[in-house]
Amino acid sequence: MFVTVLGVLMIFNTTRATAQVSSIYQLQSLFLYNFAKHVKWENIGGTFTVGVYGNSEAFKEIKASMEKKKAWGNFIKVIEITSPADVGKCQIVFLPKSDMEKEVEFIKAARNVSNTLLVTEDDLVNEGAAISFIYQQSKMNFKISKDRIEQCGLKVSTALVSIGIAA
Repeated sequence: MFVTVLGVLMIFNTTRATAQVSSIYQLQSLFLYNFAKHVKWENIGGTFTVGVYGNSEAFKEIKASMEKKKAWGNFIKVIEITSPADVGKCQIVFLPKSDMEKEVEFIKAARNVSNTLLVTEDDLVNEGAAISFIYQQSKMNFKISKDRIEQCGLKVSTALVSIGIAA
């Protein structure tokens, strides 16, 4: 248990690099992959699906970074989603920055979908996202709502909650 927690902390601390080191979406894909490993889904099916909404550049980068990996024994498939109706096809939905009003409307439409982790690039945890990327002193971190994750029917590891910023 201690080794697992220590390993998680080391992984997240090494990914808390500045955006200058690598593409921001490559860094975010590392975080998304770690979220996938530390949140438990009841029914995954044959493929672990990550959906990216509204940003083709983010979609391409995340797809390239994640598609050869596995989560919960399943290969990861990254899809581009076009509407809240697509949320139910995914275990994780990522909303990169775009029009804030559009993002909030998307979250409102999608937040009642169970078994899906909603992650945003803008700080929208108070609007209903489970996890949001935030920047502190030019370093990427994340804000996490354990309550929101559990409302989605998911279980989150205490290690993940402890290294994020509680909402």
